[in-house]
Amino acid sequence: MTEETAPRPPINWLNLVFLLGTLLIALVGTPWYLVKYGLGWPEAVTFLVLWLFVGVSVTAGYHRLFAHKTYQAAWPVRLFFLVFGAGALENSVLNWAADHRIHHAHVDEERDPYNITKGFWWAHMGWIFFENEDIPVSVVRDLTEDPLVRWQARYYVLIGFAVALGIPLAVGLLTGHLLGCLLIGCVLRIVVSHHGTFFINSLCHMVGHRPYSTEHSARDSAVMAVLAFGEGYHNYHHSFPFDYRNGVKVWQFDPAKWLIWSLSGVGLARDLRRAPEAAVLHELISLQRRQKPKAVTEVAMDEENLPHETRVGLTYRALEQALGEWKRTLRQTNRLPVAA
Repeated sequence: MTEETAPRPPINWLNLVFLLGTLLIALVGTPWYLVKYGLGWPEAVTFLVLWLFVGVSVTAGYHRLFAHKTYQAAWPVRLFFLVFGAGALENSVLNWAADHRIHHAHVDEERDPYNITKGFWWAHMGWIFFENEDIPVSVVRDLTEDPLVRWQARYYVLIGFAVALGIPLAVGLLTGHLLGCLLIGCVLRIVVSHHGTFFINSLCHMVGHRPYSTEHSARDSAVMAVLAFGEGYHNYHHSFPFDYRNGVKVWQFDPAKWLIWSLSGVGLARDLRRAPEAAVLHELISLQRRQKPKAVTEVAMDEENLPHETRVGLTYRALEQALGEWKRTLRQTNRLPVAA
Protein backbone atom coordinates (compact mmCIF):
# COMPACT_ATOMS: atom_id res chain seq x y z
CA MET A 1 0.00 0.00 0.00
CA THR A 2 1.48 3.35 -1.04
CA GLU A 3 1.51 6.51 1.04
CA GLU A 4 -1.06 8.05 -1.33
CA THR A 5 -3.54 5.18 -0.89
CA ALA A 6 -2.91 4.55 2.81
CA PRO A 7 -5.90 5.56 4.96
CA ARG A 8 -5.48 8.64 7.10
CA PRO A 9 -5.33 8.04 10.85
CA PRO A 10 -8.44 8.91 12.88
CA ILE A 11 -9.07 12.58 13.60
CA ASN A 12 -8.30 13.78 17.12
CA TRP A 13 -11.40 15.90 17.57
CA LEU A 14 -10.36 17.28 20.95
CA ASN A 15 -7.13 18.72 19.54
CA LEU A 16 -8.83 20.00 16.39
CA VAL A 17 -11.63 21.80 18.25
CA PHE A 18 -9.30 23.22 20.89
CA LEU A 19 -6.65 24.55 18.49
CA LEU A 20 -9.07 25.98 15.94
CA GLY A 21 -11.46 27.22 18.62
CA THR A 22 -8.85 29.18 20.57
CA LEU A 23 -7.45 30.58 17.31
CA LEU A 24 -10.90 31.78 16.19
CA ILE A 25 -11.70 33.32 19.59
CA ALA A 26 -8.35 35.13 19.65
CA LEU A 27 -8.71 36.45 16.10
CA VAL A 28 -12.25 37.74 16.66
CA GLY A 29 -12.36 38.46 20.37
CA THR A 30 -9.10 40.36 20.82
CA PRO A 31 -9.76 43.18 18.29
CA TRP A 32 -13.36 43.49 19.53
CA TYR A 33 -12.24 43.80 23.14
CA LEU A 34 -9.46 46.30 22.38
CA VAL A 35 -11.83 48.52 20.38
CA LYS A 36 -14.59 48.36 23.00
CA TYR A 37 -12.61 48.47 26.25
CA GLY A 38 -8.97 49.21 25.40
CA LEU A 39 -5.99 47.46 26.93
CA GLY A 40 -5.70 47.60 30.70
CA TRP A 41 -2.60 46.78 32.72
CA PRO A 42 -4.02 43.55 34.27
CA GLU A 43 -4.56 41.78 30.95
CA ALA A 44 -1.32 43.17 29.50
CA VAL A 45 0.80 42.08 32.48
CA THR A 46 -0.91 38.69 32.65
CA PHE A 47 -0.24 38.08 28.96
CA LEU A 48 3.41 39.16 29.11
CA VAL A 49 4.31 37.29 32.31
CA LEU A 50 2.66 34.05 31.23
CA TRP A 51 4.08 34.31 27.69
CA LEU A 52 7.60 34.76 29.11
CA PHE A 53 7.34 32.07 31.79
CA VAL A 54 5.70 29.55 29.47
CA GLY A 55 8.05 30.39 26.59
CA VAL A 56 11.29 29.85 28.51
CA SER A 57 9.82 26.74 30.13
CA VAL A 58 9.22 25.18 26.71
CA THR A 59 12.55 26.23 25.19
CA ALA A 60 14.96 25.93 28.13
CA GLY A 61 12.92 23.22 29.87
CA TYR A 62 10.84 20.95 27.64
CA HIS A 63 13.27 21.25 24.74
CA ARG A 64 16.85 21.69 25.91
CA LEU A 65 16.67 20.19 29.41
CA PHE A 66 14.26 17.27 29.04
CA ALA A 67 14.14 16.36 25.34
CA HIS A 68 17.88 16.76 24.64
CA LYS A 69 19.40 16.71 28.14
CA THR A 70 21.90 19.39 27.15
CA TYR A 71 22.40 20.24 30.84
CA GLN A 72 21.30 19.20 34.32
CA ALA A 73 19.14 21.37 36.56
CA ALA A 74 18.27 21.50 40.25
CA TRP A 75 14.78 20.37 41.27
CA PRO A 76 13.33 23.92 41.77
CA VAL A 77 14.28 24.74 38.16
CA ARG A 78 12.83 21.48 36.85
CA LEU A 79 9.64 22.07 38.83
CA PHE A 80 9.27 25.60 37.44
CA PHE A 81 9.75 24.37 33.87
CA LEU A 82 7.31 21.49 34.34
CA VAL A 83 4.58 23.68 35.84
CA PHE A 84 4.78 26.58 33.39
CA GLY A 85 5.67 24.27 30.48
CA ALA A 86 2.36 22.52 31.10
CA GLY A 87 0.77 25.96 30.73
CA ALA A 88 1.70 25.90 27.05
CA LEU A 89 -0.95 23.19 26.67
CA GLU A 90 1.31 21.34 24.24
CA ASN A 91 1.13 18.00 26.11
CA SER A 92 3.10 16.59 29.04
CA VAL A 93 6.86 16.71 28.85
CA LEU A 94 6.97 12.93 28.34
CA ASN A 95 4.80 13.08 25.21
CA TRP A 96 6.39 16.31 23.97
CA ALA A 97 9.93 14.97 24.35
CA ALA A 98 9.00 11.62 22.78
CA ASP A 99 7.62 13.31 19.66
CA HIS A 100 10.63 15.60 19.47
CA ARG A 101 13.19 12.82 19.83
CA ILE A 102 11.47 10.87 17.06
CA HIS A 103 11.52 14.05 14.95
CA HIS A 104 15.29 14.31 15.33
CA ALA A 105 15.88 10.62 14.73
CA HIS A 106 13.77 10.58 11.54
CA VAL A 107 13.77 14.21 10.37
CA ASP A 108 12.18 14.63 6.92
CA GLU A 109 11.25 10.93 6.87
CA GLU A 110 7.87 9.22 7.11
CA ARG A 111 8.20 8.59 10.86
CA ASP A 112 8.88 12.28 11.53
CA PRO A 113 5.69 13.42 13.36
CA TYR A 114 5.86 16.92 11.84
CA ASN A 115 7.47 15.98 8.57
CA ILE A 116 7.93 19.13 6.46
CA THR A 117 7.90 17.11 3.23
CA LYS A 118 4.14 16.72 3.78
CA GLY A 119 3.68 20.48 3.50
CA PHE A 120 3.62 23.61 5.63
CA TRP A 121 0.26 23.06 7.28
CA TRP A 122 0.97 19.45 8.20
CA ALA A 123 4.25 20.40 9.88
CA HIS A 124 2.72 23.51 11.46
CA MET A 125 -0.33 21.99 13.13
CA GLY A 126 -2.04 19.47 10.85
CA TRP A 127 -0.21 16.52 12.40
CA ILE A 128 -1.80 17.35 15.78
CA PHE A 129 -5.30 16.92 14.31
CA PHE A 130 -4.80 13.18 13.84
CA GLU A 131 -4.11 10.29 16.17
CA ASN A 132 -0.42 9.50 15.94
CA GLU A 133 1.30 6.16 16.35
CA ASP A 134 2.26 5.14 19.86
CA ILE A 135 5.89 5.93 20.60
CA PRO A 136 7.91 3.22 22.39
CA VAL A 137 8.37 3.88 26.09
CA SER A 138 12.10 3.34 25.61
CA VAL A 139 12.35 6.69 23.83
CA VAL A 140 11.73 8.56 27.11
CA ARG A 141 12.59 5.88 29.67
CA ASP A 142 15.31 8.10 31.11
CA LEU A 143 12.80 10.86 31.83
CA THR A 144 10.51 8.53 33.78
CA GLU A 145 13.29 8.19 36.38
CA ASP A 146 12.55 11.76 37.49
CA PRO A 147 9.68 11.79 40.05
CA LEU A 148 8.79 15.37 39.08
CA VAL A 149 8.35 14.32 35.45
CA ARG A 150 6.12 11.42 36.53
CA TRP A 151 4.10 13.82 38.68
CA GLN A 152 3.60 16.22 35.78
CA ALA A 153 2.59 13.40 33.44
CA ARG A 154 -0.04 12.23 35.94
CA TYR A 155 -1.56 15.66 36.57
CA TYR A 156 -0.67 17.43 33.31
CA VAL A 157 -4.20 18.57 32.41
CA LEU A 158 -4.87 19.96 35.89
CA ILE A 159 -1.50 21.74 36.05
CA GLY A 160 -1.79 23.08 32.51
CA PHE A 161 -5.22 24.64 32.98
CA ALA A 162 -4.32 25.92 36.46
CA VAL A 163 -1.58 27.97 34.80
CA ALA A 164 -3.21 28.84 31.47
CA LEU A 165 -6.72 29.51 32.78
CA GLY A 166 -6.44 29.71 36.56
CA ILE A 167 -3.92 32.54 36.77
CA PRO A 168 -5.75 34.87 34.30
CA LEU A 169 -9.03 34.03 36.03
CA ALA A 170 -7.62 34.95 39.44
CA VAL A 171 -6.05 38.19 38.17
CA GLY A 172 -9.27 39.13 36.38
CA LEU A 173 -11.41 38.56 39.47
CA LEU A 174 -9.02 40.52 41.69
CA THR A 175 -8.72 43.52 39.34
CA GLY A 176 -12.18 43.62 37.79
CA HIS A 177 -10.78 42.91 34.30
CA LEU A 178 -12.17 39.39 34.07
CA LEU A 179 -13.14 39.39 30.39
CA GLY A 180 -9.88 41.03 29.28
CA CYS A 181 -7.72 38.64 31.29
CA LEU A 182 -9.61 35.64 29.90
CA LEU A 183 -9.44 36.86 26.30
CA ILE A 184 -5.93 38.29 26.24
CA GLY A 185 -4.15 36.77 29.22
CA CYS A 186 -5.57 33.30 28.57
CA VAL A 187 -6.83 32.63 25.04
CA LEU A 188 -4.57 34.99 23.07
CA ARG A 189 -1.54 33.93 25.13
CA ILE A 190 -2.26 30.25 24.43
CA VAL A 191 -2.53 30.93 20.70
CA VAL A 192 0.69 32.98 20.60
CA SER A 193 2.58 30.32 22.58
CA HIS A 194 1.25 27.56 20.35
CA HIS A 195 2.20 29.17 17.08
CA GLY A 196 5.58 30.26 18.37
CA THR A 197 6.35 26.55 18.75
CA PHE A 198 4.52 25.53 15.57
CA PHE A 199 6.49 27.96 13.40
CA ILE A 200 9.73 26.25 14.47
CA ASN A 201 8.34 22.99 13.09
CA SER A 202 7.13 24.58 9.86
CA LEU A 203 8.83 27.84 8.81
CA CYS A 204 12.21 26.90 10.29
CA HIS A 205 12.22 23.88 7.98
CA MET A 206 11.33 26.03 4.95
CA VAL A 207 12.69 29.58 5.23
CA GLY A 208 16.19 30.67 6.24
CA HIS A 209 19.82 29.69 5.84
CA ARG A 210 21.59 26.34 6.17
CA PRO A 211 25.14 27.30 7.17
CA TYR A 212 26.01 24.06 8.97
CA SER A 213 24.34 21.23 7.06
CA THR A 214 22.17 20.55 4.02
CA GLU A 215 21.55 16.96 5.08
CA HIS A 216 18.27 18.03 6.70
CA SER A 217 15.65 20.70 6.03
CA ALA A 218 16.18 22.71 9.24
CA ARG A 219 17.13 26.36 8.69
CA ASP A 220 18.42 29.28 10.74
CA SER A 221 16.09 32.26 11.06
CA ALA A 222 17.00 35.29 13.16
CA VAL A 223 13.38 36.48 13.00
CA MET A 224 12.07 33.23 14.48
CA ALA A 225 14.81 33.35 17.11
CA VAL A 226 13.27 36.59 18.39
CA LEU A 227 9.73 35.20 18.30
CA ALA A 228 10.58 31.84 19.87
CA PHE A 229 13.10 32.60 22.63
CA GLY A 230 16.17 31.68 20.57
CA GLU A 231 14.85 28.54 18.90
CA GLY A 232 15.13 30.02 15.40
CA TYR A 233 18.73 28.88 14.86
CA HIS A 234 17.36 25.53 13.80
CA ASN A 235 20.00 24.43 11.31
CA TYR A 236 22.60 24.63 14.04
CA HIS A 237 20.31 22.83 16.47
CA HIS A 238 19.68 19.90 14.14
CA SER A 239 23.40 19.70 13.38
CA PHE A 240 24.40 19.79 17.08
CA PRO A 241 21.29 18.87 19.09
CA PHE A 242 23.30 18.10 22.25
CA ASP A 243 24.43 21.75 22.57
CA TYR A 244 22.55 23.81 25.19
CA ARG A 245 22.85 26.80 22.84
CA ASN A 246 20.92 27.39 19.65
CA GLY A 247 22.35 30.82 18.93
CA VAL A 248 25.97 29.76 19.13
CA LYS A 249 27.45 33.17 18.30
CA VAL A 250 27.68 35.75 21.06
CA TRP A 251 25.54 38.28 19.22
CA GLN A 252 22.74 35.85 18.31
CA PHE A 253 19.47 36.31 20.19
CA ASP A 254 18.98 33.28 22.44
CA PRO A 255 17.31 34.06 25.80
CA ALA A 256 17.10 30.36 26.69
CA LYS A 257 20.90 30.09 26.34
CA TRP A 258 21.42 33.13 28.54
CA LEU A 259 19.00 31.78 31.15
CA ILE A 260 20.70 28.37 31.29
CA TRP A 261 24.14 29.99 31.56
CA SER A 262 22.88 32.28 34.34
CA LEU A 263 21.39 29.34 36.23
CA SER A 264 24.74 27.57 36.06
CA GLY A 265 26.40 30.66 37.50
CA VAL A 266 24.30 30.46 40.68
CA GLY A 267 24.57 26.69 41.02
CA LEU A 268 21.10 25.79 39.75
CA ALA A 269 22.35 24.16 36.53
CA ARG A 270 25.43 22.11 35.67
CA ASP A 271 27.04 19.96 33.00
CA LEU A 272 26.24 22.43 30.22
CA ARG A 273 27.08 20.64 27.00
CA ARG A 274 28.59 22.47 24.02
CA ALA A 275 29.66 21.37 20.58
CA PRO A 276 33.46 21.61 20.29
CA GLU A 277 34.49 24.60 18.19
CA ALA A 278 36.59 22.28 16.04
CA ALA A 279 33.48 20.25 15.13
CA VAL A 280 31.45 23.38 14.33
CA LEU A 281 34.27 24.83 12.22
CA HIS A 282 34.62 21.51 10.40
CA GLU A 283 30.92 21.54 9.45
CA LEU A 284 31.11 25.14 8.24
CA ILE A 285 34.20 24.55 6.09
CA SER A 286 32.94 21.21 4.75
CA LEU A 287 29.66 22.75 3.64
CA GLN A 288 31.43 25.72 2.05
CA ARG A 289 33.68 23.38 0.12
CA ARG A 290 30.72 21.37 -1.17
CA GLN A 291 28.76 24.48 -2.14
CA LYS A 292 31.65 26.63 -3.44
CA PRO A 293 34.42 24.45 -4.87
CA LYS A 294 36.29 27.51 -6.15
CA ALA A 295 36.74 28.80 -2.63
CA VAL A 296 38.61 25.70 -1.41
CA THR A 297 42.00 27.05 -2.48
CA GLU A 298 41.29 30.41 -0.87
CA VAL A 299 40.30 28.76 2.44
CA ALA A 300 43.42 26.61 2.40
CA MET A 301 45.58 29.67 1.66
CA ASP A 302 43.99 31.58 4.54
CA GLU A 303 44.75 28.71 6.91
CA GLU A 304 48.33 28.43 5.67
CA ASN A 305 48.91 32.17 6.02
CA LEU A 306 48.12 32.12 9.73
CA PRO A 307 51.18 32.51 11.99
CA HIS A 308 52.54 29.23 13.32
CA GLU A 309 51.81 30.24 16.92
CA THR A 310 48.19 31.03 16.04
CA ARG A 311 47.65 27.67 14.36
CA VAL A 312 49.18 25.84 17.31
CA GLY A 313 47.01 27.81 19.74
CA LEU A 314 43.82 27.13 17.80
CA THR A 315 44.66 23.43 17.59
CA TYR A 316 45.37 23.23 21.32
CA ARG A 317 42.13 25.04 22.16
CA ALA A 318 40.10 22.76 19.89
CA LEU A 319 41.65 19.65 21.46
CA GLU A 320 41.05 21.00 24.94
CA GLN A 321 37.37 21.66 24.16
CA ALA A 322 36.98 18.25 22.51
CA LEU A 323 38.44 16.59 25.62
CA GLY A 324 36.08 18.55 27.85
CA GLU A 325 33.10 17.56 25.72
CA TRP A 326 34.23 13.92 25.79
CA LYS A 327 34.34 14.00 29.61
CA ARG A 328 30.89 15.61 29.81
CA THR A 329 29.51 13.04 27.38
CA LEU A 330 30.83 10.21 29.55
CA ARG A 331 29.07 11.71 32.56
CA GLN A 332 25.83 11.92 30.56
CA THR A 333 26.01 8.39 29.10
CA ASN A 334 23.97 6.73 31.82
CA ARG A 335 21.25 9.32 31.48
CA LEU A 336 20.83 9.17 27.68
CA PRO A 337 17.66 7.44 26.35
CA VAL A 338 17.72 3.98 24.86
CA ALA A 339 17.37 4.17 21.05
CA ALA A 340 13.89 3.54 19.78
